[in-house]
Amino acid sequence: MPQTRLSLVILALGLLQCLLLVLIALTTLPENSVGLAHGQYDGMRIGGDGAARYTPIATCAYWLQLVVLAQICCMVALGVKPARRSRTFWMLLTACFGAAAFVWTGLVTSYASFLATGETSMLAGFPIATTWLVYAIWFAGLALVALYSLGFKHYVWSDADQRAFEALVEQNRKSQ
Repeated sequence: MPQTRLSLVILALGLLQCLLLVLIALTTLPENSVGLAHGQYDGMRIGGDGAARYTPIATCAYWLQLVVLAQICCMVALGVKPARRSRTFWMLLTACFGAAAFVWTGLVTSYASFLATGETSMLAGFPIATTWLVYAIWFAGLALVALYSLGFKHYVWSDADQRAFEALVEQNRKSQ
């Protein structure tokens, strides 16, 4: 993808983020959304109905995070020379996005399920939604870190780039 087109995709994703944030901000707050006064402790608030707070913004929040993940991947691609953005690179980057989107979808659906039923299973010492958050989100992010770390010399800064840079530095020293 040429640099200009990739920049336009990043701009479009940023504008979509703004639109989703405006939609979230304009959503009417449900009754008692800031919690209820605690009967025993002054200054403490009881959370209230989680589903009533979450449901009005759930769809926008879900899509906002997917757009953010897509923009992160596009920013990574922006750091790679256009000539080095091979088909393999795009497939690996798409797989990183897919992993992150899968984990985000798992977190959101498990949380929505808990809000709907009031029941959840435990996994690795946490409720399922929390397990997605505590464990899986970090592992999904590691895919992108691995692509960057393992592909750095191939996609971002090769040994040939380093030699060319050193030659320019040497040429600059001689000219001064």
